Amino acid sequence: MRLTAKILSWLLAAVVVVMVMFTSLAIYMLQKNLEEEAFRSHKLIYSLFLPTITRYLWEFDITGIKETLSNIIENNYANKIYIYDADTILVTYLFKDKSTGKISNVRDNDKTVETNKIISPENKDLLEKKSAANEEFFIYNENSVNDTSRIIGAMQHKKGTNASASVIGYFVLDYSTDNITTAIRSMIRGVVILALCVTIMLVVSIGFLLRKTLINSILKLSQASINIAKGKFTKIDVPKRSKDEMVDLLRNFNMMITQIEVNQENLKLLAEEGIKISSKFNISDVAIQVSESLNKIAKLNINTEFFVINTMLQSNPTEGFHEMLKSGTRSMIKLTDEIDDPPNKKRFFIKDSSNKICIILQIDDLRSAHLYSFTAAESIYNAIRALQISITNALDNIHFVADQKEQQRLVSEQETARLVQNNLMPKFEYRKVGNFELANHFEAAAECAGDWWNYYILPNEKLLLLLGDVTGHGTASALLTAVVKGYCDSIHIQPEITSKDILSQLDTVVRQSGDGNKVMTMFAAILDPINGTITFSNAAHNFPMMIKLKNNGKVVEKLIAQGRPLGYELLSTSEGQTSYAYDQRQIKLEPGDVLFIFSDGLVEATNKNGDEFTERRLKNALQKYSDKEAKEMKECIITEFREFISHKKLDDDVTFLVCKFNLNT
Repeated sequence: MRLTAKILSWLLAAVVVVMVMFTSLAIYMLQKNLEEEAFRSHKLIYSLFLPTITRYLWEFDITGIKETLSNIIENNYANKIYIYDADTILVTYLFKDKSTGKISNVRDNDKTVETNKIISPENKDLLEKKSAANEEFFIYNENSVNDTSRIIGAMQHKKGTNASASVIGYFVLDYSTDNITTAIRSMIRGVVILALCVTIMLVVSIGFLLRKTLINSILKLSQASINIAKGKFTKIDVPKRSKDEMVDLLRNFNMMITQIEVNQENLKLLAEEGIKISSKFNISDVAIQVSESLNKIAKLNINTEFFVINTMLQSNPTEGFHEMLKSGTRSMIKLTDEIDDPPNKKRFFIKDSSNKICIILQIDDLRSAHLYSFTAAESIYNAIRALQISITNALDNIHFVADQKEQQRLVSEQETARLVQNNLMPKFEYRKVGNFELANHFEAAAECAGDWWNYYILPNEKLLLLLGDVTGHGTASALLTAVVKGYCDSIHIQPEITSKDILSQLDTVVRQSGDGNKVMTMFAAILDPINGTITFSNAAHNFPMMIKLKNNGKVVEKLIAQGRPLGYELLSTSEGQTSYAYDQRQIKLEPGDVLFIFSDGLVEATNKNGDEFTERRLKNALQKYSDKEAKEMKECIITEFREFISHKKLDDDVTFLVCKFNLNT
């Protein structure tokens, strides 16, 4: 009903607008014609009586003028007549009351003032110009006051045949146009009433016609759409009238409902199969379920073929795919084969989380088939795409579960390694040991680091310092440092142990530990405060730096000693394979000397621009802060290091040790 009301209201509005336009135009034209006819009629009366009045005025026969004026004012719609002399002085005046029709010539002051304004100087000049140009001898003022038109003319008289005419007075005739207005209003009422009746009848008739031919069909379509939204696929009864666009629309709608029902069944089947596939968390179960689901899809009569790439199992395809491959009509596609759509076929690719294609579904291109419309084909394609998503989700679930298990295993291992590593290195950042001040800093790049350092007190007040770095970081590196630390705890008590002996023994320990793929760099130094010496050996570690006082100035020197990493491959000799013998160096140790041992994570750390901290920058910092105590010196170096990297995440573990030699007080 709402649509019917809208259509009828629009139609009614359109009819009313057109009616108003044409009626207004017709009334306007009629009014003009009536006014012109009234003008012509009074112009004729004026022309007929003007000579008579002119003659009476010339003879100054007032009685004749009044009789003539009485005849004029009683005729038609004339209601006022004025006679003026040449000096525009009112000679006589007649007035007819509109309501009573009574004629009067009574003059009062108001009337005198009004009549004195009729023959204005402008009117006199205009009449004289018309007379000189032989034009019409009067002036016509239309509707001057209160629906009244006025004719003003000059009365002329010739004294002789050859004399020129002169103005002896003025004749003014007012006539009413009320009759025209009354007639127009009466006609408007009649036309409007008739037009409204005709319009209402027309609109009601059209409304019934629209209701029968259009609105009812639209209402049926609306209700059918609501039923579809509720899951009810109810077809519409097609009327048995002659074929038109609305009948075609209803038939096409019924065809659409039929196609939707078919597609709904297909989607339901595919959704059920997708749920079954997505619920699998075992790769073999997914393969078997995919086989069963695709076999059901094949029953949709869309000529489905299934090609499988065996990278899904990364093994013999018969393990898990035997159900899919037992039919001889199905074949395998290699990764090197063309994967674009073949002629008249359409392929759907299913990828795993690593973006590798593991399954290809191939069917006939339904868009080119005679029995399927393009929309129906797209519907089936969308259903198969939904199955794609289900299979992909199943594969993702499998990988997710596997990844979670692996993550749990790694977290467990890392937690174990972290707990072990917490006991690998000393628990202090500053300590005095005999004649030495020790300050250290350690910062791991991962949960489990590969750096390690420790100190041991030897007989005769000697101090053993060790700092090593296992290749890489993580659980394996941390566990290897634990092995090294455990061995060092035992060998440092050996009598007369040397730095090269320590490295030689650790070389064997590292080589025999773990999977054999890890090596370790290490610097070992024995500081003797009594004899004032430092003995050191190096297994491919960064050369430590020694700050010494020379020539009243601080000098930074490298402690250079050659050696291969711990755990590196054995040397081949004529007698067979043997371990590597490490060099040993010794220099003088004096009070005030500072030994700085560090791992490569310190000098190789980069800032946001990719620039390294470098040994040169470290050397400048050591010279700058060498006069400070070991603890202050460590803090200054840490501050300068962190300002350089701008809090960028470390790529490797950072470990360094400051050892300052002082005399006992």
